[in-house]
This record gives sequence, structure tokens and C-alpha cells, in this order.
Amino acid sequence: MRRVLAVVAAAAMVVGSLALRSRLDRDEVESSQVLRLTCATELKLPCEAMESGDARIELTVEAAGTTADRLATTEGDLGLDGWLTTAPWPVIVDQQRQATSLPPLFAAPGPTIARSPLVLAVWKDRAGVLNSRCGGSVGWKCLGEAVGTPGGWKAIGGQESWGPVKLGHAPPASDGIGLLVLGQAAGGWFGRTDLASIDLEDEGFQGWFANLERAVRASAGSPLETMLVTGRSTYDAAATTEAEAGPLLSRSARGSEVDLLYPSPMATADVVLASPTGDGDAPAALRREVQGSDGAEALAAAGWRVPGQEPADGVPDTPALPDNSGLPSPGLLDALRTRWHEVTGK
Repeated sequence: MRRVLAVVAAAAMVVGSLALRSRLDRDEVESSQVLRLTCATELKLPCEAMESGDARIELTVEAAGTTADRLATTEGDLGLDGWLTTAPWPVIVDQQRQATSLPPLFAAPGPTIARSPLVLAVWKDRAGVLNSRCGGSVGWKCLGEAVGTPGGWKAIGGQESWGPVKLGHAPPASDGIGLLVLGQAAGGWFGRTDLASIDLEDEGFQGWFANLERAVRASAGSPLETMLVTGRSTYDAAATTEAEAGPLLSRSARGSEVDLLYPSPMATADVVLASPTGDGDAPAALRREVQGSDGAEALAAAGWRVPGQEPADGVPDTPALPDNSGLPSPGLLDALRTRWHEVTGK
């Protein structure tokens, strides 16, 4: 019996030694490995925090639409080991590639890492007028009608000196959040999200959508930042994420003058890490870094809601998040992107 126990103990020591050696070898490889991470612009802050950590991350920050347009036609090396962006941009890329007989790029969708509701930041005096016009709850259908109302604020119950209703959101052709805002707006007009491309041919929707998007004012940077810097002369309302708006309003001298509205039904921006197919060591190591505790802390500190993490200053824990994103399908969002080009000529 002693001999048997000795053999078992020796075997256990060998297995343990091999496991430790394997772990040490993996750690050594990962410590010398450069991980190429591409991040959407709305995730710049958490990505820069991850870049300054222990892992060797080579960071590229660019608009989600810019990355998507490049990847939709890429053959060969993608130039990245992972793409941190908002859903469903990776799915849009693979659908575009499928349409041109190119193979898909990404593995099955990974878990949602962080979320943030889509919101409207509105000057308080304007928010009161909108709430009255919209029956106590500002939604995109009502907002679009207000934006297109001849006579502007005076015609909908405000003051003549306010002029037209001035709305800002990021350009949906390039900006990751801008496209999601467009999807929430379309869902708000139809009152549902199970939309097909044929629905966009509805004449009522076409007129409403054209009036809304032609009235949206362009901004060189974040519409909300511009709104807070320039005051009411540039924007009455800006559509963005709670992740941007909450922390920004909490530290702005004008933050107390702005209401944060959650259009109904609620929609969310959901952060995902898209890894290329043919998974190798680099994508796996990158997933451990981004989806681990360091990544979670960086995203939460930047204003995103992350399970198990304390929210950043200005980010409430209410209203509660819905079970899903509350947005139309990836194909419909891509069709909206095309329709936006047609309507605005941009």
C-alpha cells in the first residue's frame, strides 16, 4: 500500500510540475506578446486604461463605421487581434462580407461586457416643453415631429426666441453610437423593433425620418460636449449614451441645467469584443485581458454599467436595464445607415 501511495504521490507531483511549467510558459509567451486591439472611439478611455496595464497592447482607436468599412472588404491580415466595439457592428461586417461572397471574419458573438442606455440630454426649460407636448414622456416619434415643426419652439409651446428645435447626434455612417441612436429612433416611430427593410419604405416614416435627419446639426466632436460649451445657441438636445452623458454632466459647470431623459422604449449600447475566426494565442490572451477584472474596472470607470462594478460618478443605477438592447436587427441598422446617406447626402 505504501508503495502504491508513493507512486500516486510521485505521479501527482509530475502532473503538477507539468501544469506549472505550462502555466509559466504561457505567462512568458503572453508577457512578450503584442496584442493588437482596435477600439471604437466611444471606448477610447477604457481602452487607454487597458493599454497602460501590464499586457503589451498595441492600441488603435477609430470610429466603428470606419473599422467596419475596412473589414468588410479585407482579405488577409486584419491588422487586429480583437475589436472592442458596440453590438451589432461585428455582425454587420460579416453580413456585408457574405453579400460579396467573402468569408466571415469573426467567431460567434462573445458575451456582452458592458452596457449603457441611449439617452437624450436636454436643457431643462426645453425638456419641460417637450414633456408637455409628448404627453409626459419624450420619445423619438414625438421628438422628430417637434424637430420638423414649422415655427419651432414657439409652435410647440415654447418661446419664439428659441427658434427651431436643434438636435444633435453623432453621424451614423461612421460613429458606433450614432447608428444605434438611429435604430432607436426608427423603433420609436414604428413602436416596435421587429422591422424589415421594406418597413423603411413607409411614406409616413420616410417623411418623418427625412425631416429629423436633415434638421440634425453636425458637430466636429461630441454633440453633447459642444452643447455644454456653446450653450443653447447650438443644440437644444443631444442624443448619446449614459456612459458619456452621466460623467460629463457631473463635472460640467452647466450640468445642473440639463435633464437626462431615457426615451421609451429604452435601448442600450452593448459592448462586445469581436475575435477573428481561427482563434489563436493572441485573441485568447486579449479576451482574458479585456473581459477580465482589469477590463471591467476600466469600462466602469469610464461610465459603462458593468455587473459587479461600482458605477462612475454621474452614472445612476436606475432605470434598470432591459433584457436586450431594444434595437432592430443588424441588417435593418445597416439599411438605416444607407438610408441616412440618401437623405442627408453625406
